[in-house]
Amino acid sequence: MTACNQTYLLPQCAARSVGPANQLFIQLIQTLVAAHCSLPQPGIWPKDHGPTAEKSDDEVVDFIVVGAGSAGCVVANRLSENPRWKVLLVEYGGDPPIESEIPAMFSASQRTEFDWQFAAESDTACKGLNGSCYWPRGKVLGGSSAINLMIYVRGNVHDFNSWAALGNKGWDFKSVLPFFKKSENNHFPQFVHQDNGTYHSDAGEMNIDFYGDSPFANVFINAGMEDNYKFINDINADEHIGYTKVQGTCYQGRRQSTAKAFLVPVKDRQNLRIVKYGLVQKILLNKHNRAYGIIYKRNGKTIKAYAKREVIMSGGTIMTPVVLMLSGIGPKEHLEKHKIPVKCDLPVGKNLIDHIYTLILFRFDPTPTDPNAAYDNVFNLAIHNTGGLTSVGISTLCAFINTDRAAKFPNIQLMYFWFTKNSPNLQAYIKTRQFSYEIAKKLTEANQNHDIGAVLVTLLHPKSKGYIHLRSTSIKDKPHIKPKYFSKKRDYDIMIKAIRDQISYVKSKSYSAKHAELISFKLADCEGIEFDTDAYWKCYIGYMSATLYHPVGTCKMSGLHSDHEAVVDDRLRVRGVHGLRIIDASIMPRITSGNTNAPSIMIGEKGVAMVIEDNSSSSPTEN
Repeated sequence: MTACNQTYLLPQCAARSVGPANQLFIQLIQTLVAAHCSLPQPGIWPKDHGPTAEKSDDEVVDFIVVGAGSAGCVVANRLSENPRWKVLLVEYGGDPPIESEIPAMFSASQRTEFDWQFAAESDTACKGLNGSCYWPRGKVLGGSSAINLMIYVRGNVHDFNSWAALGNKGWDFKSVLPFFKKSENNHFPQFVHQDNGTYHSDAGEMNIDFYGDSPFANVFINAGMEDNYKFINDINADEHIGYTKVQGTCYQGRRQSTAKAFLVPVKDRQNLRIVKYGLVQKILLNKHNRAYGIIYKRNGKTIKAYAKREVIMSGGTIMTPVVLMLSGIGPKEHLEKHKIPVKCDLPVGKNLIDHIYTLILFRFDPTPTDPNAAYDNVFNLAIHNTGGLTSVGISTLCAFINTDRAAKFPNIQLMYFWFTKNSPNLQAYIKTRQFSYEIAKKLTEANQNHDIGAVLVTLLHPKSKGYIHLRSTSIKDKPHIKPKYFSKKRDYDIMIKAIRDQISYVKSKSYSAKHAELISFKLADCEGIEFDTDAYWKCYIGYMSATLYHPVGTCKMSGLHSDHEAVVDDRLRVRGVHGLRIIDASIMPRITSGNTNAPSIMIGEKGVAMVIEDNSSSSPTEN
């Protein structure tokens, strides 16, 4: 192809045509253009009600939903099913970019206008990422479901039964399973029909399917089998320890965000109004602590909207507590420090829990690659909805293990990346993660003659908890995020044991067949510490650990009045405030065993069912 762009032409480029070849070529170009246009364009997304809101007087609706993320899109959809209810959904972002649609480009929206671009503050992690614990969160219709890895993992029976054991009635696994299924349109019939449909459904709005396979997954799977782990077909059923190829929120080679699943099909409902680029400043509370509306800004204009029934916060684990605190709902001492009048003294922003991983990397014998693969991938994506761009590669492989082999439920999740020799994907990964110069240089050099396999050793149930505090009284000032990673020694102990288990795989037949070697780095603070001691790994973790992008818990749910860490009750109503609920991942009392997008969608389904139930027989409330 390059030769045709030179000053001379190869014979096949200069040759004349008698017609059919030209017609075929033109048809191919037309097909590619049409296929590009089949990627969602602005016209498929809901109309922006923002310009109308700017010109109109203050708006009155039945429900206001703040945040069009993983849960918020579900909430807006379900509430607007009742044609008698007017629903206003306010989102700070706009329509997703085309790159969001392509699974292989899942990280392309990070560090862009579609990302809040938060940063956590930690002195025990992220030192190898130029000292910054970067926390991307979706600022776009669909929220983080529009920029994430699309992994569909629900968690397990123990996760939700433990929520119920904390006093949260109706949040045990048996009770939440129908709400997982309500959203699900699973395109793998074997899962849908197994066990008489106990675990899966094909009747919901959210398309769930398998990605394409990666040829490198078996290197890790076979090593796990040698270590006596089993392969699990369905991690979202009744087995929880082993290796598995996960499904994703994807279908026909395209991302399925909650915006696409829950907003696009109902965008013409007359009772659903969606404001884009609206930044909510605060919740309006009357003298009786009833939430009756919000104040938001759009294009520099301050706009008020009023809710006759409820205000529902679905802003996510970071922005929901920020908006609450700016509204006077939060820790009294912290609010008074910022001279914010205290409406309700609650531990908002506390109980911050996140999945933290440590990255370990191996060099392997190089794999022959096709120099035309990139062109083939583009063609197959556009024409057949297949190929490398429709997958997230080896990331479809996960393992769920426990460092205590006798345990029935996992405490570690393993995720994987693979970079073939001289891979441009490695350079993109280095840029996205912003590795320090020394680490980036070592990885680049290793990749010149070898494939690189990466294992993300993830702590599923950290005991360490952090908090979120306001930086100022301006909504535009990003908050202080203090995850307090590894503040509990037990977290180090489990992580170090899991790392040692994984590096022992270099002796496995699977790794040995590809002459695997652990990649070591010169890390300033670790120089002089004996390799493979606890002290060494503790130092290594400080450099090579980072967030798996799963923050939860900052508005903890508890049905127990004696739980002084709780912000909402088990019906997600904010304690001490009427007409205000929180429906997003911030309500999780404990983090689930795996990626948190699927549980967030379930929270949206179960939470909005409670809203509908509580409002079906009641009349609107006057402010």
